[in-house]
Amino acid sequence: MGAAAFAALLRERRLSVGWSQDELADRSGVSARSISALEAGGRRPRMSSVVRLAEALGVAPDARAHWLAAARESDAPPAVPAPESAPPPSPPPLPSPGASGPQQLPMAIRHFTGRAGELRALDALLADVTPGCGAVVISAIAGTAGVGKTSLAVHFAHRVADRFPDGQLFANLRGFDPARAPVDAADVARGFLDALGVPALRIPADPDGQLALLRSRLAGTRTLIVLDNVREAEQVRPLLPGSTTCLVVVTSRNRLPGLVALDGAVPIALDVLSREEARELFARRLGATTVAEQPDAVDELIELCARLPLALNIAAARAADHPGTPLGVWARELRDSRARLDLLSAGDSHADVRLVLSWSYHALAPQAARLFRLLGLHPGPTISVPAAASLTGRPPTETRALLDDLHRAHLITAPEPGRYTFHDLLRAYAAEQAAALEPPQGRAGATRRMLDHYLHTAHRAAGLAYADDASWHPLDLARPAAGVTPEQLTDRQQALAWYRDEQPVLERIVDASHAAGADLHTWQLVGAQVPYLLKSGLWQQWQRAGETALAAARRAGDPDRRAHAHRWLGQVHRSQDRQPEAQRELRLALALFEETGDRPREGRTRLDLAIAHGEVRDDAEAVAESRRALALFEELGDPSGQALALNSIGWYLAQQGELRAALTHCRRALDLAREAGNLPGQSSIWDSIGYIHHRLGEYREALPAYHESLDLRRAVGDYFLQADIHTHLGDTHLALGDREAARADWTRGLAILDDLQHRDAEAVRARLHRLDAAPGTDR
Repeated sequence: MGAAAFAALLRERRLSVGWSQDELADRSGVSARSISALEAGGRRPRMSSVVRLAEALGVAPDARAHWLAAARESDAPPAVPAPESAPPPSPPPLPSPGASGPQQLPMAIRHFTGRAGELRALDALLADVTPGCGAVVISAIAGTAGVGKTSLAVHFAHRVADRFPDGQLFANLRGFDPARAPVDAADVARGFLDALGVPALRIPADPDGQLALLRSRLAGTRTLIVLDNVREAEQVRPLLPGSTTCLVVVTSRNRLPGLVALDGAVPIALDVLSREEARELFARRLGATTVAEQPDAVDELIELCARLPLALNIAAARAADHPGTPLGVWARELRDSRARLDLLSAGDSHADVRLVLSWSYHALAPQAARLFRLLGLHPGPTISVPAAASLTGRPPTETRALLDDLHRAHLITAPEPGRYTFHDLLRAYAAEQAAALEPPQGRAGATRRMLDHYLHTAHRAAGLAYADDASWHPLDLARPAAGVTPEQLTDRQQALAWYRDEQPVLERIVDASHAAGADLHTWQLVGAQVPYLLKSGLWQQWQRAGETALAAARRAGDPDRRAHAHRWLGQVHRSQDRQPEAQRELRLALALFEETGDRPREGRTRLDLAIAHGEVRDDAEAVAESRRALALFEELGDPSGQALALNSIGWYLAQQGELRAALTHCRRALDLAREAGNLPGQSSIWDSIGYIHHRLGEYREALPAYHESLDLRRAVGDYFLQADIHTHLGDTHLALGDREAARADWTRGLAILDDLQHRDAEAVRARLHRLDAAPGTDR
């Protein structure tokens, strides 16, 4: 078997469960880059990675043995070299197209019809991919929605995907979403960097840095990028790569003349379908015989649908659901109905998509129709089955069946298994129906259930993922409303996966909650996300959420929640190296905590201020703030708080060179952290103790301290910081002259950093190179 056999096993199993390489990486803990290399047969698998992948993919125990055997054979020694007269061996095969990069294109359109001229124009751009990067604008003449811009872009992208083996990226910039501002270029860049396998720790906090890193990551690659639903050139211009081997396809309702004039984009004006193309679409959906037998009715339907692909597809789906009904019936119904949805019109009184949407809507069973209406209250961009169940107050199994009904009726789409979304016009139509048919108390109840669903699920996720973390404090939540079904998360991995999947939704839910005047829900929804946003490095999202939480707290006149929001903003400013802003927000939080008498939070805010001072090398003030926090925690009898404060004092004393005093404080901190059962705190304190002993030259005392920290970090699942400790251990072993022990620890740390694709890997690799280059020397 060998590497190729294991590659085939892995890829086949992943595809069978419908996961992308990024999704498997999230669930297994093996990096997407490693998975890509393994599937391409370009890397020998480690046994630990094989086990993690097999567990994540649910491989049965008997089949697992087959996997392990294939992995072991890929580690077989190389064959005996051929005689010198033999021809040189062929190079290893290149990875198959698309195996090494993300494949984000939405599902290909089964009934795609026509657009031959536009496809020829797009195909012609491929000749320019080598000498220059093309940006294509697909625009409707009247700027109308529903004309098939995205369908054309996706169809073309699938046709040429094999020419772009480094990946295909897709983003909806929501330039015309009536309920939300267009997506920022930096947010798109962040998503693309995630898809390209760049770890969160390597992604800069500032938007310009994220955009620059994306351009660097794309340089020299053959990558296809589809930027859908763009509002203006300024929204998309920062995302255009400089690489001469990329192709960018942009869709918009506007012509984007600036992108054409300044960036060399090739404009393609997309009109409605021709009559021949519309007839072909009906033939594909309904059968050539049906269309041939009822030509007059088909022609009338084509004109009543204004030859708009969205309207034509909905009408065809409705007719296909009733194969015995003459097409003239549907034509008469459309002809006699009043126009109500005016957003999509080609300038003809018959071309009203509201009428066509009403066909599918009014054909729904009552419960499915109610679900459709209530989905108009959800802010998007996608919704899961449990969230839809909470929105309606119905059981998840029943809701899933109703969602399937809506999907079959072409009223919603399923971009991925278990998640559903709307075209923006369908969302507007659903919201219109909810406003017209749902009583105010019904809409209010559905909104409350929706907010409760996300709040209680996020709270559960935070409790599972961050139970031992000082950044998480459980919230005092009211019971969820009747009919709410929070998601049944059971472990840390599930909790983190839920956060990742729902993060774009949670942003909108917070905004929707604030717009609805639900100030308590708004603040709590932010509070339930803070640890995830902090640990994931989602600084911009954290800042926006904190600002919304602060606005909600101010509107409610709640000083305690204002204090928390100021503290969150202080933390995010500090993380983005905006220390003056951080200190201002933290001092506002401190004053409010003092005013409300929340002394535990006052103490922790002082520790935040200490870190902010330390970031600007004001170690003396950092010590002073830490001492003030210690005094508070001593008054409160809070051993965990005292431990954190003493460790902070010790760390900043060490930065000032007061190493013996620092060690005394850290040992006191350790006793208190043990008393409080604070494992993450103990791990940090042991790290400080090891650091101080190393600084003192007491290397043999440093080693056991680092080992204690390493054991605790393993116990709490802190994978990245294990690498940090291995690096420290290697440094200390080298200082003791034990070169092989140093090599062993650095190698272990490097394996973790390489697995995470972390930038610190190069520093550890440099240590190993120096060790090889200068035998017999130490640091």
